[in-house]
Amino acid sequence: MGASADRRALLRHGAAACAALAAGAAALGGLPFGDVPVVSFPAADSRTALDEVESALRTLARRWETTPPAELVARLVILEQQARTIGRWRLGEALRQDWTRTHGRILVMTAVAQGDAGLPARATASARAALVLGRHVGDTVSVAHARVVLAELAAYAFASTDDGLQLARAARATAPRAHTAILAITTEAHIMAARNMPIAGVVEVLREAEAIAATLPAGTPGYSLDGIHPAYLPTFGGAALVAAGSLAEGERRLAEAAGLFDRSRASGALAAVRLYQASAAMRGRDLERAQTLATRALAASAVRPSSWLSNGILSLAQRASRHGADWSGLVVQAREWSPA
Repeated sequence: MGASADRRALLRHGAAACAALAAGAAALGGLPFGDVPVVSFPAADSRTALDEVESALRTLARRWETTPPAELVARLVILEQQARTIGRWRLGEALRQDWTRTHGRILVMTAVAQGDAGLPARATASARAALVLGRHVGDTVSVAHARVVLAELAAYAFASTDDGLQLARAARATAPRAHTAILAITTEAHIMAARNMPIAGVVEVLREAEAIAATLPAGTPGYSLDGIHPAYLPTFGGAALVAAGSLAEGERRLAEAAGLFDRSRASGALAAVRLYQASAAMRGRDLERAQTLATRALAASAVRPSSWLSNGILSLAQRASRHGADWSGLVVQAREWSPA
């Protein structure tokens, strides 16, 4: 089908589609968001509409570390609705493939945001749907990302480290030389540490991640389906080493990560680093430093409150109380700021 035929299809279906999408946006409160557009279907053919959706997706990805997860979910719901609506239309095969690929990537990002917002069941459903669409169009990067998300949810939200480890290794095998392999390997390392597997194995898989990272161009802060910022590997690798009991090396990597992140552009990521550093201090029985770092984590997350970070601080506070420390003030703040 040519562009003119696509345009005719848009004119036939555009009014109904716009009404449905406008209702969805209204239900979400209008959601003004700077330069993230709501696609105007009657004014564009389906290729232009796709370009606009992908542009909006890139904008959300750039702002990922400075946008609250609940807000990201709301924006992504609108984009997913647009992709699902146009996906029902008659499109040429190549264009349909492109829309399906983008739809899958929207769902991957939605799953991550839902997980951060404390919605594990919804995140699992979104990740599984993304997996189906990614397989359908042969988008191995999306498939790998979806499996990483499912691995984390299985291991931490649903307490099944067996399933989590299998999914992480499947994600790695799906795109073994892409940046998604780094995400999969660090997830694998975390789960290995949680299962009290030998630290030598954790170190070995992280070395493999470093070898892959050395072959890839550096990405920028934010959520990306096609790159990775150099600070994410020392962040998640350092956290895995801390969990495995290698405090000195883990803390060294976390300090490196903190230095690589720009606070103004990656406050969410920096909050994660501070939380992991607080966990390391707690393991070293330095309760005062742990409290300071947990407070810094909460402060860094002010522009991006996430359920997992608030829960992490509450968990550390419980551990501190068993050693006689009182973090009650921090607990109150963490509960107030929690999006859950």
